[in-house]
Amino acid sequence: MKFVPQVIAAKLLIIFSLLLGCQTITEMTRRESDKDAAISKQVKETFLKDKAVDLTDVNVRTTDGSVALSGTVPSLEAREHAIKLAWKVAGVQAVVNHLEVKK
Repeated sequence: MKFVPQVIAAKLLIIFSLLLGCQTITEMTRRESDKDAAISKQVKETFLKDKAVDLTDVNVRTTDGSVALSGTVPSLEAREHAIKLAWKVAGVQAVVNHLEVKK
C-alpha cells in the first residue's frame, strides 16, 4: 500500500498535463476573425515596406483589434519602431509587445 500515493500523484500529473495541453492547442488553433486578419496583414505589409529596420522576423497576431508582436528584432530601436508602425494601422486598439532583441 506504500505505492498508492505515488500512483495517485502520477495520475494527477497526467491529468494536469493533458488539461494544460488542451488549453495550449485551443489557443494555437483559434482563428483570427476576418477583421483581425486584415489588421494583421496590414501590419505585416507595413513592416515589409519600411526600410528603416529589418522587421522580417516579427510575427503578428490580432485578437479583437489587439495586435500581439512576437519574434526577434535587431535592436531596442527596432522594437520601438515596430510598435509605432503597428499603432499607425487602422483598426488597431492595442499593441502587445513580446519582441525580443537579438543578442
